[in-house]
Amino acid sequence: MRVGVIGTGHVGLVTCVALAEIGHDVVGVDRDQERILKLQDGRAPFFEPGLEPLLEKGLNQRLLAFSVEPESAVADREVVFICVGTPPRTDGQANLVAIESAAREVARAASGELIVAEKSTVPAGTADRIHRTIALEHRSSRNGIEVVSNPEFLREGTAIEDALRPSRILVGANSPRGHEVMRRLYAAAIDAGSPLVETDIRTAELAKHASNAFLALKISYVNALARVCERTGADVDSIADVMGFDPRIGRAFLDAGLGYGGFCFPKDLQAFERLADSVNYDFPLLREIRRLNDQAVEAVFDNVEDGLWNLEGKRVALLGLSFKPGTDDVRLSPSLALARRLIDAGATVAAFDPEAMMAAKEELPELELASDVFGATNDAHCVVLCTSWPQFRNIDLDLLKEVMAYPMVVDGRNMYDPAEMGARGFTYYPTGKPPIR
Repeated sequence: MRVGVIGTGHVGLVTCVALAEIGHDVVGVDRDQERILKLQDGRAPFFEPGLEPLLEKGLNQRLLAFSVEPESAVADREVVFICVGTPPRTDGQANLVAIESAAREVARAASGELIVAEKSTVPAGTADRIHRTIALEHRSSRNGIEVVSNPEFLREGTAIEDALRPSRILVGANSPRGHEVMRRLYAAAIDAGSPLVETDIRTAELAKHASNAFLALKISYVNALARVCERTGADVDSIADVMGFDPRIGRAFLDAGLGYGGFCFPKDLQAFERLADSVNYDFPLLREIRRLNDQAVEAVFDNVEDGLWNLEGKRVALLGLSFKPGTDDVRLSPSLALARRLIDAGATVAAFDPEAMMAAKEELPELELASDVFGATNDAHCVVLCTSWPQFRNIDLDLLKEVMAYPMVVDGRNMYDPAEMGARGFTYYPTGKPPIR
């Protein structure tokens, strides 16, 4: 099928390369000319495992092209995806200016029957607005253009796998034609066993917000549970294991730590709350999720302060800056929130991350960056494990103790065994477990 994608951010670019990989003819467009030049040269503008090889493959096979001209992704296409950003406004509502702009571009360039698929995370009712904008742009009904909802469920770090073998394909449409076209588009994944869920448009739009809010709820719940465990001497990981055996609960997203970050969860949670407000429903649980998430960073800060007493003149090393492993994304990263808190309290903060160092430096220029783990931890009075990159699990602990000023580790991701850390002579603060002093 001939597919266009408006927006080549994380969602848009992954959508481009995944659809080209299964044989569709894909054109991606973006207003950022520098980004388009990079993409045309086969260079991804951000880190995502497996992305760049598929980008190069699609270009070489001439199944994938990029342009700054919206017409190239709309005219003579069968499906056009809208994958532009929906950042939060100051009041938490999703900013849909880019969505409207994309709808106008579609209306101006469309040359025949077309399915417009909103893939950006948007409030329920946005598809109606897109359809109305398209009609107004032409002062006609534009009956040949139909809008559907096809939310993405991509996880940064595993986005390529998620796009090629999705856990579910959700399509909201208000006509048989909309569902039929999207079934053809995703035929390969459906035939390979990915479940297809077909709903009306507003149900699909709301389902994405509901999913992200519930995942954020699980994370905040286990972090609140961790605070209780620390005060009672219980082990939060063992409790999460027990809970996870219940198929109604599941073990995923029950790892205590610094809390969730990234762009999607915080943004979508606020947008969901504003949506509930707009229909006169008070949803206080959503506010509590955010409060508990902020509390998780403060709890790690408290452990650092408890171990070091005064932070002025102390050097703290952070291992991990991205909000999760497998990405260079530092937007709303708990690691950077902790770094700001430590710097404000008078500490010097050094850091190392396998992928996110330059992005973190742009966000927080006061950071001292090191080229490796031991460069960051040299002469440190405390090391904080912030991001669960697998390479941090195999650090030479004896060498770590040797290079540090004080042998103190605050483990924000429970990567180490408390008994081993105690036996090696570390003061060790795990998350949701009793400390080893």
